Amino acid sequence: MKEILLNASWLLHEAPLDWEADWLSSVQAFEGGWMPCSLPADIHLPLIEAGIIKEPTKADYWLDCGWTEKRSWWFKKTFHLDEIPDGEIVELVLEGLDTEAAVFLNGCLTGRHHSVHYPFVREVKELLKAGENELVVRLTSGLEKVDDEQLSELNWAVCIESANGGIYRGDARRAFVRRPQYTVGWDWGPKVVTCGITGDVKLRSLSRIAVRDVSVVTEKIGETAQLAVEVNVEDLSLIGTKSCGLTIQLLEGETVRAETNLKDVLLTSGPNYIKAKLTVDHPKLWWPAGYGEQPLYTVRVSAECEGWTERYPDFRIGIRTIVLDTSVLEGEDHRFQLVVNDLPIFCKGGDWIPNDSIYARVPEEKYRMLIDEAAEANFNMIRVWGGGLYERDCFYEMCDKKGILIWQDFMFACATYPDHHEWFRGLIREELDYQTKRLRNYACLALFCGTNECHWIFNEIDNPRWKIKMKYNYQFGLSLPNVLAKEAIRKNCPSIPYWNSSPYGGKLPNADTVGDVHRWHDAFMSKKLEERLDIASFDDVRSKFVSEYGYVGPCCLATTREYLGLADGEEVVREGPVWQMHLNVFERGNTDAGIRKHYLDHPEQLGIEDYLLYGGMVQGTALGYSLEALRFKEQCYGAIFWMYNDAWGESGWTIIDYYLRRKISYYAVKRALAHKKLTVRRCGGEFVIQGINDTAEPVTIPVEYGYLSFDGTVRELKKAELTLEPHSRAYLIREALPERDYRKGSIAVIPRAEGMDAVLLRTDDLRNLEFETAPVQVEKAEQRGTSYCVTVSSGQYAHGVYIAGDYRCSDNYFDLLPGERKTVEVYRCSVQPEVKQVR
Repeated sequence: MKEILLNASWLLHEAPLDWEADWLSSVQAFEGGWMPCSLPADIHLPLIEAGIIKEPTKADYWLDCGWTEKRSWWFKKTFHLDEIPDGEIVELVLEGLDTEAAVFLNGCLTGRHHSVHYPFVREVKELLKAGENELVVRLTSGLEKVDDEQLSELNWAVCIESANGGIYRGDARRAFVRRPQYTVGWDWGPKVVTCGITGDVKLRSLSRIAVRDVSVVTEKIGETAQLAVEVNVEDLSLIGTKSCGLTIQLLEGETVRAETNLKDVLLTSGPNYIKAKLTVDHPKLWWPAGYGEQPLYTVRVSAECEGWTERYPDFRIGIRTIVLDTSVLEGEDHRFQLVVNDLPIFCKGGDWIPNDSIYARVPEEKYRMLIDEAAEANFNMIRVWGGGLYERDCFYEMCDKKGILIWQDFMFACATYPDHHEWFRGLIREELDYQTKRLRNYACLALFCGTNECHWIFNEIDNPRWKIKMKYNYQFGLSLPNVLAKEAIRKNCPSIPYWNSSPYGGKLPNADTVGDVHRWHDAFMSKKLEERLDIASFDDVRSKFVSEYGYVGPCCLATTREYLGLADGEEVVREGPVWQMHLNVFERGNTDAGIRKHYLDHPEQLGIEDYLLYGGMVQGTALGYSLEALRFKEQCYGAIFWMYNDAWGESGWTIIDYYLRRKISYYAVKRALAHKKLTVRRCGGEFVIQGINDTAEPVTIPVEYGYLSFDGTVRELKKAELTLEPHSRAYLIREALPERDYRKGSIAVIPRAEGMDAVLLRTDDLRNLEFETAPVQVEKAEQRGTSYCVTVSSGQYAHGVYIAGDYRCSDNYFDLLPGERKTVEVYRCSVQPEVKQVR
């Protein structure tokens, strides 16, 4: 196989929306107005570069971009070939077309394409010529093809944010168009309707045979591992057979650890599915983060036919098994737990959305930073949400390296879909077939999931307001996850667990008894303000796996100024349309209410820096406490919060902002998800100390525990030695709660071991406790390499101690117990930073 990459030196021009494919010559006749670009390219990028529009993620500039979806967009590229590529076939490959496309080569229409979720591929050898060639692509959003008559087929049962107060966000037409659903606007992002060539474009020449795809599955682990391999070799001859030799190698570095050589394999015209086995002695197993290491092996496949060798691109795998345990616990209750290498795993992490409102411009470095930050926050799972994109290969490769499991939604979210049309089912079959084959070999790929919230939102029992009645022969989209997705999984990757939707399980979706839940309506989206703010309610959760819930919080001042589009010297004003646009639709005054509940009255009177500080602390408290609560439950097997990353700047759900700055809540999540951790909770009239140890080694920790007053004068502490067994969550101490004044102190657990945080039993909201603002001493501060290490302590309880400034730290915004010392590493810091405290 030979490839010619065609990403550079494209031109873009707009034209009226009704200029269809037959207007090609008119577009080619344009002499001026062409904008240069290189791929991947969304139409917004050349428009920004040319000064025609402003950056849509800042201020309210996205409102000025709506006209772009009412135009057709024509990309063209001229490229030179010294000669027509040899080979029996030459394929034109466009890996990403967003969304409605017509592709022309040298004036000929090669085909149309209707989905961003799988590539356009056509054989074009007869259309190529030696010398200059011209490739033209007409693109539109696809939304213009959908009318009210079509939407009436679904009774307009599509979630749009205008119903929640999100003005200008949402578009019901998205249900008929296989485009990134979020780009029409969501509660956390604006309507920026993407359009463009969003992946590589290349010519691919093939001779005699083509190795189309390779599957590697770990069948058995132990002293030896057995891998099942299937290679699809296509015989390009239409009328005859061929013989080929096939070599399959597994390499550790450059050392071959296993190899299979098949000779004289008879190929018939078209695809040939060739099965083989690899046996690996003393394999190194791949584990989720915290549970072990992530060794990766290289798979190398080559086929030889009639003197021609065709080599499949090398790829890496981890040797591991994975199953979903849904066995009965008791009565109607079932487990919902992933088991990796025969070991039950507690899944912990966040929900992932596309990294930008204009996703085509996201650089690989942004992926790397986000995955690194997730690993440092002790994630072992990311759920790729179903309203966005199947992410790029680099994302899954990075998760393989970091041990972050992927819960992969298929791209259906918060809508009914027109599965009663064969043309739509055909698009979905192509999408599911392509994506399951593309993703199946990644060690991180833990579970495929059919939809986001489609079963839950649109069933007539939970939500009769949609006025639809699903029938077996008219399922409003549910045949896609219930049937088509299962068929694709069974065909391409039956070893990967599948779940119909999220949430799903029980007699109705979102039941605590079976499957996963989205904990919203009795928490942050409750109509009752007190329920939205009551973090202690998470101690009562009975769900087996929480895959969505969240709490909003603001960003730092630098990010806030940046997304508001403020010039130097301009003040941040917490009112007006631009400020409101960058608040989550579901914010609804919760930041102010949270500050009042936990800290002080009249948050509207705070200066901007204090407002952002207190608001961030409330979000951190909510996420940290709730994640601890879910890990504390013996029959809860996963805690995934909404959401990890952002597509633009706003006061919203995330713990990493759009500009990759950590929010205050990042540190609370990191502490709550620590691989080795102690937690204390009140259970009736007792307090219970839980020990968590994700790692493969036992941990013995000397601790002091008992009642400790906030001023440090009362220390009714016992000594104990706790052993945390490998891969365990266990209740280690259970004692009666002593009668003490819990306004002036609480039950503390103080480990005397490096890397373990002291913990305090939460008995009330912070503002109801009685403690003085304690002085924090800096005991030691020294430069270590590129970092600054600061050791702090306090003789009394100190809340919200933090390193001031735009720094990344090993920990920040933490509490100190009386007499506790803590060392914080401040990364990339060359001067002693200032230590502050939330007052």
